[in-house]
Amino acid sequence: MTIRHRVRLAALLALIVLLYFVVPVDSDARGGVVLRVVAALVVFAALALLVLVQVRLSLASADRRIDGLVCAIVAVWAVFSLAFYVLQLHHPQQLDGLHTRVDALYFAASTMLTVGYGDIHATGQLARVLVLLQMAFDVVFVTTAASLLTSRLRRVASARERQQAPPRDAERRDD
Repeated sequence: MTIRHRVRLAALLALIVLLYFVVPVDSDARGGVVLRVVAALVVFAALALLVLVQVRLSLASADRRIDGLVCAIVAVWAVFSLAFYVLQLHHPQQLDGLHTRVDALYFAASTMLTVGYGDIHATGQLARVLVLLQMAFDVVFVTTAASLLTSRLRRVASARERQQAPPRDAERRDD
């Protein structure tokens, strides 16, 4: 993985997280909504451009498909986090312990990773349905991601073994 490749992936991930924090979800009488909408649109446009570049590169090289998978996981995490945060803003009785966007990221991550500490939990039916949707999606998505990642790691390990192994002709000559 080249430095340019790593920088592009890091930029894409940073834009996803930035978009999560700037997208407006509540009313703000001080005029901050307009600034946040503009910031969200700018970040979204940059994110769309980077996603298009990443898709083009993924089509050209199988090694880059993992990058798209990583970006998709982070995007899904951000979407569910935002959904939980919006739900908490509009129906505060649905989630106990969730108050901030960071709380929502934490809750979505603990749900995605099936950790579930219990400090934040769904108390209402709507929140429980959303958690169930995330769990079902994560089972399919994370299983696919793990499968792709392990197959990629096996290919890389096999390629390294082939490079380090002595040629078969040299083995025969030594006998």
